[in-house]
Amino acid sequence: MKFERGQDLKKALRIGKTVLDDLEEHPICRPINDPKKDVDPRKDPDFRVWINPHNQFSFNAMWCTEQDLRDWMEGKGPMVKGKNAKEQKKYWDYAVFEETPIKLDGYENKSITNIQWSIKYHWKWFGEFNSDFNPHNHGGYGMDMTIKTPLDLKGTRSKDFEKKDEADRRVIMDMLVPYIKEIEKDLEYRNWDSMRHEMEKELFGIKRTLYAMGIGFFGACNTPEDIRNLSWVTSLVFAKGMYLYLKKIGYPMPDFEWLSKRKYHG
Repeated sequence: MKFERGQDLKKALRIGKTVLDDLEEHPICRPINDPKKDVDPRKDPDFRVWINPHNQFSFNAMWCTEQDLRDWMEGKGPMVKGKNAKEQKKYWDYAVFEETPIKLDGYENKSITNIQWSIKYHWKWFGEFNSDFNPHNHGGYGMDMTIKTPLDLKGTRSKDFEKKDEADRRVIMDMLVPYIKEIEKDLEYRNWDSMRHEMEKELFGIKRTLYAMGIGFFGACNTPEDIRNLSWVTSLVFAKGMYLYLKKIGYPMPDFEWLSKRKYHG
């Protein structure tokens, strides 16, 4: 081991540090409980301590030995979910993605920490949340300028539940999907937080208008998970917009297709 002049050797060698100190400083492996309140590795080197992880999608809650904890911090061992090393790596890759702040090169972009979980959560709806509607396809000039292909509202007043359901979904996607493309483009030069704050105001007006037209409903922000739920659907817009931008710039991401088929527990 090489040391620099003036370096604190005790600190560099981690003299006096225990595995629980290492765990406390780890950027990925974060327990909800404080294991230091339960055991002291200096007094009991053969300890077993209960660990309840923050990320319960990727990690198990269990009684751990010191080796279990050291393996966990290296992305392996019984704390990491998965039937084999290949599956464990997929869970670990997601944990690293979720806990690592996203740093973009765009204008004034600070570390982004509030979207990683949302991308994984909403990913299974990305495929069906599409539209070819173009709100910027205009015809004419000046006061005669109008959109060439207006929204198709056919079916939104139908008394047939299935037909209305399908029509409402189509109209909501026609109104909101274009914002996904704007997010993907704007992230090249805009700050994520300010852009999202500004866009949320615009989307709120759109949602209130749709609701006033009898299209969609305001449920809880997380249930039901339905494109017609105007309280929930805009989170899908931001998650897909960020995902497409990260994909475009080659940002390292986990295998969302595989992860989307995994249960939260077990």
